[in-house]
Amino acid sequence: MRTCICLPWKKTLPSLGVVREKTQIVLARNLEGLPFPSSRFFRPLFSEEVERRVAGVICGEGRGFGFLRRQDEEGTVSFIRERKGQKFGVVLGSGDHLRIFSERMAPLRRADFEVVRRFDRWLERFLDYAFDPQWGYLTASPQWMGTGLKIFVWLHLPALSLVYGEDQVLQWFRERQEFIVSGYGGTREPVAHVFEITNRYTLGVTEEEIFRGMSWIERKVIQWERSIREILRNSDLHRRTLLEKVQEAGKDLAREDDTKGKKILDFLSLLCFGQEEGIFARRRGCNGMSVGTWVEERLKTIPLRGVCGDILEFLGVSLGRIRDDV
Repeated sequence: MRTCICLPWKKTLPSLGVVREKTQIVLARNLEGLPFPSSRFFRPLFSEEVERRVAGVICGEGRGFGFLRRQDEEGTVSFIRERKGQKFGVVLGSGDHLRIFSERMAPLRRADFEVVRRFDRWLERFLDYAFDPQWGYLTASPQWMGTGLKIFVWLHLPALSLVYGEDQVLQWFRERQEFIVSGYGGTREPVAHVFEITNRYTLGVTEEEIFRGMSWIERKVIQWERSIREILRNSDLHRRTLLEKVQEAGKDLAREDDTKGKKILDFLSLLCFGQEEGIFARRRGCNGMSVGTWVEERLKTIPLRGVCGDILEFLGVSLGRIRDDV
């Protein structure tokens, strides 16, 4: 048995139009009278002061928020709580003194938005935020100044990418000036047909306007993707075309010695898409081609941490052991 890629499907039936998406709501805040984290005067003295003040509020005796303190390899401290698929908490010193966030693999929800806002208002009762009557909340980056609110939406759009091409999809987004679109993690081109969308403006708009705008673009794009998926799913010609593309992509990967990570992840994206939509049967996407034959070797050539690892998780693909051919 070979170590390779495992496709741990959560459902036995096709998803039929369910678009994979992930959302994150972030509020950037800084404490009055302390240098920004971007300043060379900030660390380490003031980073300890920020943690002392924030921890004193959210972890004080009797608070009962259920946060766990975590510290990554770079020394960034966060207080995180995970419940019912939602990750919620505060990250300290990452760009700003504190960033309050909510994240989940689900559509954008008003309930998550309100949780972040309520927690922010509660913290403001105990912490003196850096605030200017004209410019709003002061942040280390001008791109966050004002409301300090950024909403990120990641969408898996294989059908649109297949029919129109990634460049055309990106161009459609860019014609809407109020949004910024990129690949996962801010990369220039989408990988695995995953697009990252966020609001461009934080100054001169309200938090409510930002939320409504992001909700609108999310609904519109998902509706567009679903309509194309339905066409592909209900057309024998399109089903055969997609199957042929996946088979050909798999053969190309098997032949090539030097394969870029994007090519591998784009292939996995189409494979997951075709199987989830019932366009072709699971474990029969590439006739005669064992996943262990090529994926194991190809994944050794690309880093599995960072963006690549996040995308594998986003697609529901994990490293493991399987016996069946794809």
